Amino acid sequence: MKYFAALMLLACAWCAAAQDAKLSDEECTVWARERSFANTVERHDTQAFAEHVHPGAVFGAASATPQRGRDVILKAWQSIIDGQQVSLRWRPKFVSIGSDPNVAISRGPFVISSKDASGVASYKIGDFVSVWVRKDPKSPWKVLFDGGGPPPATVSEAEANQHLQSAPDECPRHD
Repeated sequence: MKYFAALMLLACAWCAAAQDAKLSDEECTVWARERSFANTVERHDTQAFAEHVHPGAVFGAASATPQRGRDVILKAWQSIIDGQQVSLRWRPKFVSIGSDPNVAISRGPFVISSKDASGVASYKIGDFVSVWVRKDPKSPWKVLFDGGGPPPATVSEAEANQHLQSAPDECPRHD
């Protein structure tokens, strides 16, 4: 928990710096893992989603009612993974690894889209923050804490796409 608190406090300071940040090879590994995690939802792949989640994970970590444990998270997220209620897309914009090389934070935009009973689409945007951990340098990164900022804002489809596209397609590596 102390890692999460410290990383969450630093997340706001990184917001401005994230635009021009160049990431290390290992930070790009976490960046790719976050992209892979997002792709599990877009592919509706529950098993692959579960493989990205730490057994002791907490989602909605900053909320009054967090989801605790991989099994609880899978149950809560199943309709999202299946795409039944909403479509959720996200991508990393920034990753940082601190002095502990087995703890990382990722941050970036997300878009939630849904349709009402008459088929009219609506879009909400926001930013996520995830804390990733691994047992050792040979273990895969797993998300331990997942949360976001303020409640998502309702926007147009064009604004939603622009928000998601603010994150790069490729990891911005150091030269």
